[in-house]
Amino acid sequence: MLVSLRWLRDYVDIDLSPQELADRLTMVGLEVDAVKEVRPEFKDVIVARIIGIRPHPDADKLSLCEIATGSQVLLSSAGRQYPDRRYGAPRQSRRLLPGGYTIKSSRIRGELSEGMLCSEEELGIGPDASGILILSGDLKLGEDLITALDLADTVFDVGVTPNRSDCLSIIGIAREVAALTGKKLRYPEIRFEEKAEDIRRVTSVKIVDPGLCPRYAARVVKGVTIKPSPAGCGRGLMPWV
Repeated sequence: MLVSLRWLRDYVDIDLSPQELADRLTMVGLEVDAVKEVRPEFKDVIVARIIGIRPHPDADKLSLCEIATGSQVLLSSAGRQYPDRRYGAPRQSRRLLPGGYTIKSSRIRGELSEGMLCSEEELGIGPDASGILILSGDLKLGEDLITALDLADTVFDVGVTPNRSDCLSIIGIAREVAALTGKKLRYPEIRFEEKAEDIRRVTSVKIVDPGLCPRYAARVVKGVTIKPSPAGCGRGLMPWV
């Protein structure tokens, strides 16, 4: 079972190092087979804002973007529809994208390009390659994107034995951590107000054998719309390398 340290901390305060926590869990029978640091492949990508756009004088399909990073104003050439790696170039060659791609400062059709604006796919954090990844407007300009989006985590591979079915959930592992460390377990606060139609008008449940199944609960969910997660929404900020 894979257990996220960041998720565990939603339910219990943890001041042990990942390896210390793995050792403690193993000693009480929840053997941790591996501890893995998880983070995106890109390096030195920061939060930025487009403050100006004008057409490229020598390329119909390119635009010149003026980029604010909090401490500097830089220039980038980008496709009108989405940024392309061929067009982007930062001032420092150490800035990397997934696949070992290095960004370099260069001139595109005679115009200086000091960086590039990135899509989810170019950053390796999602499948969307249709355009620039738009970030939440409350993020700080110039902040490292991994820190801003809290993309780094530690994952424990826990071998839960058949007699410990109580630990087959994040809350179950968090309960064990709380017992090990003496910390208080925080259960999620759940509030739900019944406003929908009477479910008995839509469907019904019949318990055939109460001895084997004393209780069964059901709910009908309507009007579900599939949308991007909230992290993909924002007000004009985007990652910059």
